[in-house]
Amino acid sequence: MGKWMDGYMDKLMNLRRENLAGGGRERVERQRALGKLTARERIEKIADPGSFEEFGSAVRDTRPPYDGKSRPSPGDGVVMGLARIKGRQVLIYALDFTVMSGSLRDQAAWKLADLVKMAGQWKVPLVGVIDSAGERLSMKNGDVGFNGLAHLLRNYCLYSGIIPRITLLLGPCTGLLAYLPVLSDFLIMNRKTSFLWLGGSMETPEAGSAEFHMTRSGQCDLVAGSDEEAIEQLKTLLDYLPQNCWDKPPAAETRDDPARTEEALLDVMPDNPKFTYDMHEVIEKIVDDGTFFELKEEYAPHLITGFARFGGRVTGIIANNPDELSGIFEPDSSDKMDRFMNFLDAFGIPLLTLVDTTAFVPGDKWERLGVIRHGAKLLHSYAHLTCPKITMVLRRSYGGGNIVMGCSRMNPDFIYGWPTMEFAPTGPETVVHAVFNKELAKAKEEGKYEQVFNFYLNILKEMFSVFQMGKHWTTYYTVHEIIDPRETRPKIIKALEATADKYEEWPEKKRSIKPA
Repeated sequence: MGKWMDGYMDKLMNLRRENLAGGGRERVERQRALGKLTARERIEKIADPGSFEEFGSAVRDTRPPYDGKSRPSPGDGVVMGLARIKGRQVLIYALDFTVMSGSLRDQAAWKLADLVKMAGQWKVPLVGVIDSAGERLSMKNGDVGFNGLAHLLRNYCLYSGIIPRITLLLGPCTGLLAYLPVLSDFLIMNRKTSFLWLGGSMETPEAGSAEFHMTRSGQCDLVAGSDEEAIEQLKTLLDYLPQNCWDKPPAAETRDDPARTEEALLDVMPDNPKFTYDMHEVIEKIVDDGTFFELKEEYAPHLITGFARFGGRVTGIIANNPDELSGIFEPDSSDKMDRFMNFLDAFGIPLLTLVDTTAFVPGDKWERLGVIRHGAKLLHSYAHLTCPKITMVLRRSYGGGNIVMGCSRMNPDFIYGWPTMEFAPTGPETVVHAVFNKELAKAKEEGKYEQVFNFYLNILKEMFSVFQMGKHWTTYYTVHEIIDPRETRPKIIKALEATADKYEEWPEKKRSIKPA
């Protein structure tokens, strides 16, 4: 090497040493004392060994600090670049909390905005790791910084539906930056260390925590007990996702026979329709190897969402859970379903709906919470789905719940029903009370209330049965076929095979307008 190069190489080595040191030994030790990995350690555990190629390592904070004190700013607090996860190409970034608490300044924001654009143009998933105090203050009050953040958020929105975007929130995230993880397709939070908050006062101590966003706000998809567990959840989630909206999700080998029937499905449902059962039992018995990757498990648990495979094919499952609030629909479950099925449609992943619902919940409380407009979102979204759609009705399919879960006239590709299935505008018990109230009042005076009530109820249940409704191919809600419950798995797999190359378009228009 010529002497003329020595000085340049020394500068490069110093730059790399600064980057590896992050915010300095004291800050790194403080990070580890909190039970958190550093940004580079997180990337190292996420990426395949030796696959990470860094971009933007020479960037530094070029603006005067707010308090006049100079601090190290390697990468302007962002480590980012190219990587592979289980052999798949991704772009990845991690905000470094050891560098000024991971706060975001204009150079970091512009770096990230360009990384998002690269991911969209290269058609590869984008993985983000956030551990940040929010926007960084400076002596010059941040119009340039906010411009960078606005550019980042705009790019993040523009590439929605083109590439999967997954965020791991492993520390705090506050202020305007809080929009970034929520704009992601999936958010994984560390139960012990993460905190997500836009601003303002907090009414409860747990506000902003992973528990809060999983159970209350619904903004979190998965919760982990450590950084390492969050990284494993990320890798599992990626196994179900395609590289981009033009690719298919990776298929997987399975020894689970596609033609397998399941005798135990005959015993899942209770004899008395007043009693409940857990839909998870059905799901575990029909998917490949009993493996179901559930999302938002603790948010609106009366609706189940998640990924599984049938014959090796990735499929998204949306299911009512009678074991929780009789599988009702209300605003939270509506939002949960709407977001997930729109993701499936954007990436061409088949949708399987497992139906057993008593419909949308009535009453003044729910009307004030906007139950109608939240339900209208589902109608709008399902009507626009072009991905393969399979409906499997197990028991009750009442009212609006029947429609949003993919009834015959919402154009699913296949709609099957168990022989226990009932279609009705509302529960037959409600109809008996509404229509035969005079007869019931008289029967009560005569001491024959139960006998008369059950007489009318049995008539209505027979009318609403699929064996009656199924006689009408066009007039009423119906099915393509009534099936033996034991054949549920092979029927789904054959439907997925039949629709593997399905092509469906929306009517020509610039865009649709979803209800507020």
